Amino acid sequence: MSLLAAESITDAVPASPELRPAHLHELRPWDRIAFRAPGPDRDDRVPDAPPLVWPRPLVQDLPEPGSWCGTLVRTCVEVLLGTRPPAQLARWLTAELYEMLSHRAAAGAALPTTAHRVRLLRVHTCAIDDTHHEASVVLHDGRRVRAAAIRIEVHRGRWRATALEIG
Repeated sequence: MSLLAAESITDAVPASPELRPAHLHELRPWDRIAFRAPGPDRDDRVPDAPPLVWPRPLVQDLPEPGSWCGTLVRTCVEVLLGTRPPAQLARWLTAELYEMLSHRAAAGAALPTTAHRVRLLRVHTCAIDDTHHEASVVLHDGRRVRAAAIRIEVHRGRWRATALEIG
Protein backbone atom coordinates (compact mmCIF):
# COMPACT_ATOMS: atom_id res chain seq x y z
CA MET A 1 0.00 0.00 0.00
CA SER A 2 1.36 3.40 -0.84
CA LEU A 3 2.12 6.01 1.79
CA LEU A 4 -0.56 8.32 0.42
CA ALA A 5 -3.23 5.62 0.74
CA ALA A 6 -2.12 4.83 4.32
CA GLU A 7 -2.37 8.49 5.30
CA SER A 8 -5.85 8.87 3.85
CA ILE A 9 -7.07 5.81 5.77
CA THR A 10 -5.77 7.06 9.11
CA ASP A 11 -7.17 10.56 8.56
CA ALA A 12 -10.63 9.27 7.68
CA VAL A 13 -13.38 9.99 10.19
CA PRO A 14 -16.27 7.53 10.33
CA ALA A 15 -19.74 8.92 9.78
CA SER A 16 -21.93 9.30 12.82
CA PRO A 17 -24.62 6.62 13.26
CA GLU A 18 -27.34 9.19 12.45
CA LEU A 19 -25.82 9.83 9.00
CA ARG A 20 -25.37 6.17 8.04
CA PRO A 21 -28.11 4.46 6.03
CA ALA A 22 -30.39 2.16 7.99
CA HIS A 23 -29.24 -0.97 6.17
CA LEU A 24 -25.69 -0.48 7.52
CA HIS A 25 -26.85 -0.68 11.16
CA GLU A 26 -28.04 -4.28 10.96
CA LEU A 27 -25.69 -7.24 10.96
CA ARG A 28 -25.83 -9.23 7.75
CA PRO A 29 -25.05 -12.94 7.56
CA TRP A 30 -21.98 -14.10 5.68
CA ASP A 31 -22.72 -14.47 1.98
CA ARG A 32 -20.97 -17.57 0.67
CA ILE A 33 -21.40 -16.62 -2.99
CA ALA A 34 -20.28 -12.96 -2.99
CA PHE A 35 -16.77 -12.95 -4.44
CA ARG A 36 -14.31 -10.33 -5.66
CA ALA A 37 -10.92 -10.93 -7.23
CA PRO A 38 -8.47 -8.24 -8.23
CA GLY A 39 -8.61 -7.18 -11.84
CA PRO A 40 -5.68 -7.17 -14.23
CA ASP A 41 -4.99 -3.46 -13.60
CA ARG A 42 -4.11 -3.67 -9.90
CA ASP A 43 -1.31 -1.63 -8.30
CA ASP A 44 0.87 -4.40 -6.83
CA ARG A 45 2.89 -5.03 -10.00
CA VAL A 46 6.59 -4.25 -10.11
CA PRO A 47 6.77 -0.78 -11.71
CA ASP A 48 10.18 -1.24 -13.37
CA ALA A 49 9.42 -4.58 -15.02
CA PRO A 50 9.37 -4.36 -18.81
CA PRO A 51 6.13 -5.46 -20.46
CA LEU A 52 6.21 -8.90 -21.99
CA VAL A 53 5.46 -9.00 -25.70
CA TRP A 54 3.92 -12.15 -27.10
CA PRO A 55 2.78 -12.80 -30.63
CA ARG A 56 -0.92 -12.22 -31.17
CA PRO A 57 -2.80 -15.45 -30.52
CA LEU A 58 -5.09 -16.84 -33.14
CA VAL A 59 -8.73 -16.04 -32.45
CA GLN A 60 -10.20 -18.69 -34.69
CA ASP A 61 -12.34 -21.58 -33.52
CA LEU A 62 -13.14 -20.03 -30.14
CA PRO A 63 -16.62 -20.38 -28.65
CA GLU A 64 -18.87 -17.33 -28.63
CA PRO A 65 -17.74 -15.19 -25.65
CA GLY A 66 -21.23 -14.48 -24.27
CA SER A 67 -22.28 -18.10 -23.84
CA TRP A 68 -18.79 -19.04 -22.63
CA CYS A 69 -18.85 -16.32 -19.94
CA GLY A 70 -22.33 -17.31 -18.82
CA THR A 71 -21.37 -20.95 -18.49
CA LEU A 72 -18.17 -20.13 -16.61
CA VAL A 73 -19.90 -17.79 -14.12
CA ARG A 74 -22.63 -20.39 -13.51
CA THR A 75 -19.92 -23.00 -12.86
CA CYS A 76 -18.11 -20.63 -10.45
CA VAL A 77 -21.34 -20.10 -8.49
CA GLU A 78 -21.85 -23.87 -8.31
CA VAL A 79 -18.30 -24.20 -6.95
CA LEU A 80 -19.01 -21.54 -4.31
CA LEU A 81 -22.24 -23.33 -3.37
CA GLY A 82 -20.29 -26.58 -2.92
CA THR A 83 -22.11 -28.57 -5.62
CA ARG A 84 -19.09 -28.76 -7.93
CA PRO A 85 -15.37 -29.26 -7.18
CA PRO A 86 -13.08 -26.27 -7.82
CA ALA A 87 -10.61 -28.41 -9.79
CA GLN A 88 -12.99 -28.30 -12.77
CA LEU A 89 -12.14 -24.60 -13.17
CA ALA A 90 -8.34 -24.85 -13.08
CA ARG A 91 -7.75 -24.56 -16.81
CA TRP A 92 -10.31 -21.79 -17.37
CA LEU A 93 -9.07 -19.31 -14.71
CA THR A 94 -5.74 -17.60 -14.12
CA ALA A 95 -3.70 -19.17 -11.32
CA GLU A 96 -4.38 -16.28 -8.94
CA LEU A 97 -8.12 -16.27 -9.64
CA TYR A 98 -8.34 -20.06 -9.27
CA GLU A 99 -6.51 -19.95 -5.94
CA MET A 100 -8.77 -17.21 -4.56
CA LEU A 101 -11.94 -18.96 -5.73
CA SER A 102 -10.91 -22.33 -4.32
CA HIS A 103 -10.03 -20.74 -0.94
CA ARG A 104 -13.40 -19.00 -0.89
CA ALA A 105 -15.15 -22.27 -1.73
CA ALA A 106 -13.24 -24.08 1.02
CA ALA A 107 -14.30 -21.42 3.54
CA GLY A 108 -17.95 -22.02 2.69
CA ALA A 109 -17.64 -25.82 2.63
CA ALA A 110 -18.26 -26.07 6.38
CA LEU A 111 -21.68 -24.41 6.02
CA PRO A 112 -24.72 -26.56 5.39
CA THR A 113 -26.09 -26.27 1.87
CA THR A 114 -29.02 -27.44 -0.15
CA ALA A 115 -28.64 -28.17 -3.82
CA HIS A 116 -30.16 -25.42 -5.93
CA ARG A 117 -30.16 -25.18 -9.67
CA VAL A 118 -28.28 -22.11 -10.87
CA ARG A 119 -30.04 -20.51 -13.85
CA LEU A 120 -28.62 -17.93 -16.22
CA LEU A 121 -30.99 -15.05 -16.86
CA ARG A 122 -28.99 -12.65 -19.02
CA VAL A 123 -25.50 -12.16 -20.44
CA HIS A 124 -24.17 -8.94 -22.01
CA THR A 125 -20.71 -8.88 -23.58
CA CYS A 126 -18.41 -6.06 -24.62
CA ALA A 127 -15.45 -6.66 -26.92
CA ILE A 128 -12.37 -4.74 -25.82
CA ASP A 129 -10.41 -6.04 -28.83
CA ASP A 130 -10.15 -9.35 -30.66
CA THR A 131 -8.56 -11.13 -27.71
CA HIS A 132 -10.23 -9.47 -24.68
CA HIS A 133 -13.91 -9.39 -23.73
CA GLU A 134 -15.85 -8.32 -20.67
CA ALA A 135 -19.30 -9.55 -19.75
CA SER A 136 -22.01 -8.88 -17.21
CA VAL A 137 -24.02 -11.91 -16.19
CA VAL A 138 -27.34 -12.02 -14.32
CA LEU A 139 -28.22 -15.35 -12.73
CA HIS A 140 -30.48 -16.88 -10.11
CA ASP A 141 -28.67 -19.04 -7.56
CA GLY A 142 -31.81 -20.70 -6.15
CA ARG A 143 -32.32 -18.07 -3.47
CA ARG A 144 -31.74 -14.69 -5.07
CA VAL A 145 -30.84 -12.97 -8.30
CA ARG A 146 -27.18 -12.04 -8.56
CA ALA A 147 -25.03 -10.03 -10.93
CA ALA A 148 -21.51 -10.91 -11.95
CA ALA A 149 -18.79 -9.27 -14.01
CA ILE A 150 -16.10 -11.26 -15.78
CA ARG A 151 -13.14 -10.41 -18.00
CA ILE A 152 -11.76 -13.02 -20.40
CA GLU A 153 -8.78 -13.11 -22.74
CA VAL A 154 -7.35 -15.51 -25.26
CA HIS A 155 -4.59 -17.59 -23.71
CA ARG A 156 -2.90 -20.32 -25.77
CA GLY A 157 -5.79 -20.56 -28.18
CA ARG A 158 -8.65 -20.70 -25.66
CA TRP A 159 -10.63 -18.33 -23.43
CA ARG A 160 -9.39 -17.80 -19.89
CA ALA A 161 -10.93 -15.64 -17.14
CA THR A 162 -8.63 -12.99 -15.68
CA ALA A 163 -11.05 -11.14 -13.37
CA LEU A 164 -14.33 -12.12 -11.71
CA GLU A 165 -16.73 -10.43 -9.34
CA ILE A 166 -19.99 -11.96 -8.15
CA GLY A 167 -22.37 -9.83 -6.09
